[in-house]
Amino acid sequence: MAEVSGPGWCARFPTSTSLDDLLPDFADRVRAFLSRLRSAGATVGIGATWRPAERAYLMHWCCMVGGSGQDPAAVPHMAGVDVDWTHGGATQSARAAARQMMARYQIKFPAALVSRHTQRRAVDMTLAWKGTLRITDFNGRAHAIDRGPRTGSNPQLIEVGATFGVIKLANDPPHWSDDGH
Repeated sequence: MAEVSGPGWCARFPTSTSLDDLLPDFADRVRAFLSRLRSAGATVGIGATWRPAERAYLMHWCCMVGGSGQDPAAVPHMAGVDVDWTHGGATQSARAAARQMMARYQIKFPAALVSRHTQRRAVDMTLAWKGTLRITDFNGRAHAIDRGPRTGSNPQLIEVGATFGVIKLANDPPHWSDDGH
């Protein structure tokens, strides 16, 4: 029997923060980049790597029902996720539960059903350092990053990451992937 939607679903199908859950080649490139960052004195926090398709489904459809006016009865079923988006026809209750899920997920827009995270090709990470970051890129070239911001959005650092095949998505502060998407 289907279980009604709501914040109880948000703890299921958790997003990974392990580099081991990325595709092996990309994981190796990320590890090499992070090793150089840490050796240079940067702090690194991994927020997300692989997102299960089930979680993407829940994140996507809670936004569609709770924020975009999607008819809960029109949400397609996903095998393994026996959720009742309709709340037995109680549309207001269904929309309220979907908004609670959005709040719990801390999202305002629908997650992509297929993304670099579901494909194991992306990592969300926060990076920070003080002073000048002296780092060597994949090709052995030394860089002294002495201008701000001292975060993953630093243009000089983005260039260094690209030499490892770890490409920054400019409009998503923590997001890096194998192709910049």
